[in-house]
Amino acid sequence: MLPYITIFGHEVATYGLIIFIGIFIGGIIAIQYFTKFHAINKEDVFYAILYAVIGVGIGAKLLYIITNIPFLIENYHTINLWDTLLQMFKGGFVFYGGLLGGILGVFIYAKQFKVSFKSLLLILIPVVPLIHSIGRIGCLCAGCCYGMEYHGFGAITFHNSILAPNGVPLFPMQIVEAVCNLLIFIALMVTYKRFLGTYKTIGLYLILYSIVRFVLEFFRGDLIRGIYFSLSTSQWISIVLLTFGILLFSKKLDKRNRPN
Repeated sequence: MLPYITIFGHEVATYGLIIFIGIFIGGIIAIQYFTKFHAINKEDVFYAILYAVIGVGIGAKLLYIITNIPFLIENYHTINLWDTLLQMFKGGFVFYGGLLGGILGVFIYAKQFKVSFKSLLLILIPVVPLIHSIGRIGCLCAGCCYGMEYHGFGAITFHNSILAPNGVPLFPMQIVEAVCNLLIFIALMVTYKRFLGTYKTIGLYLILYSIVRFVLEFFRGDLIRGIYFSLSTSQWISIVLLTFGILLFSKKLDKRNRPN
């Protein structure tokens, strides 16, 4: 669609720019709105976000490489391994790896500076689907995370993408997931005060997104994502996170922790 734009004479990757915008907007909402429900400094939330961003980058890239291990093994004799690995480092991320890496980054910050890990999670998790929603628009511009061939309503056809197949109508995966994530963000906003001080908000997010991701994976067109027993890597992770989310959400409200 629009992989690059020119700003002040410099070519900038649209994907990275939109991701930055999403993090900026999500960070502002987390710091200015969700922080007021918890006894924690805004500065700690800001720096925890920086740690999370680092964790997101490392985790998303690492899982992307892991999901491509079967491809590397299968084509070991026909590809230049180091050149292929270099290309993988230049592009390609997996959201679930970024989510887990981001949580680990927040955990490291909380332990290092003796801040409540629970409070940081409860402040940051609600804005994750908003950031993800905006990020999927970046995917649309770059042509990554595209859908399967599809000739129905809303089909998208790329013409100059280096990632998605050009000239083929595709399922509007990026738009559908962006809308779903936006709806999840709204759901977390609406229920936030009700579940304040518990892990139910995190459980609700994991339940909603894991279901959305599991279903949408069937409509993905970029198949080199690791397929095991007919399910993708992300679908297996969705099953695990759905189970964990149900366990978190089913716990009774602990009024002793309200607010945290």
